[in-house]
Amino acid sequence: MRRINRKLNIFIAVAVILVTYSGSGGSTLFAKELKLAHFMPPMHHLHKNMFVPLAKDLSAATNGNLTIKIFPSGALGKGPVQQYKRALQGVADIVFVIQAYTASIFPKTMIAGKAGLGNTGEEVTRRLWKVYHQHLADEYTKTKLLAIWGIYPAALMSRKKPIRTLADIKGMKIRISSAADIAQIKAWGAVGIMMPVTKTYNALQNGVIDGIQIAPVALYRPWNFNEPADYVTQGINGPSSIMSVMMHKKSWDGLSKSEQSTLDKLMGKDASIKIARSWGQDDVKALKAAADGKGIKLITLSPAEAAPFNKLTDKANKEELAKLDKKGIAATKIFNAMLN
Repeated sequence: MRRINRKLNIFIAVAVILVTYSGSGGSTLFAKELKLAHFMPPMHHLHKNMFVPLAKDLSAATNGNLTIKIFPSGALGKGPVQQYKRALQGVADIVFVIQAYTASIFPKTMIAGKAGLGNTGEEVTRRLWKVYHQHLADEYTKTKLLAIWGIYPAALMSRKKPIRTLADIKGMKIRISSAADIAQIKAWGAVGIMMPVTKTYNALQNGVIDGIQIAPVALYRPWNFNEPADYVTQGINGPSSIMSVMMHKKSWDGLSKSEQSTLDKLMGKDASIKIARSWGQDDVKALKAAADGKGIKLITLSPAEAAPFNKLTDKANKEELAKLDKKGIAATKIFNAMLN
């Protein structure tokens, strides 16, 4: 009799807990917490305008049952180069990845970042999503892609020497983010040097490199390249860095269908375009600050002045796309599909 009463009491207690949980809107009894890792500082646009709102919106949409804890500044592992590996290995559930650091894994995606495919990050991103499902998706079968976008095309920042003509840039050592950009720099008569953004400030300051090819927003916080650089040149068609948010495959598979659907709605094409657009606003502000003489001199080339650079860029693009075509990658087809 006592055993029956004990079982009855346990049953009642469990029932009370479940009723209470149900009545509270299903809050956090079975909550899951996802770890999100990135290497940007908390002041960075990406952290403030994508990841923090994502964590807030996901928690609200799931009544607190699925939450995100953000680990910025490389807290779960230093170095942007290793981010994709962290996504594969599950060091974090969600990871911010810049494809250029592992370009050999994403040869088709890198085509979307070539110079001449847009004058803003939003334009590049819209063109990227035009071809994503048909041409690029098979590069993301080992992870769950949550978002992918291109940022504002790169400008040229230089130390001591302004860049206005091909003669100016000839022989200069220019930091680039990807091997895919080497051909453009070489076509101009300069030398492209691959280097993580985290090492670029000191390299420019110490004269290891003469210039940087990077989005204008990097002029100021958090990278502050206006300090070691003396000039920034805009008006030339520059490449766009392709960036993404990926999820560890097992972490994604471990979510319920409802949770997966919620994440898909919060991310995807719309979120990609939104972050590209808002990030680009910071690039415009940076160029305005440079125009106002805040720590650097802005050089804006006219279409006629930029034409010699762009002509050589177009030639280099065609040659590089043809090389990829020969390797069995429909590079020219992808590029033209984005362009048209």
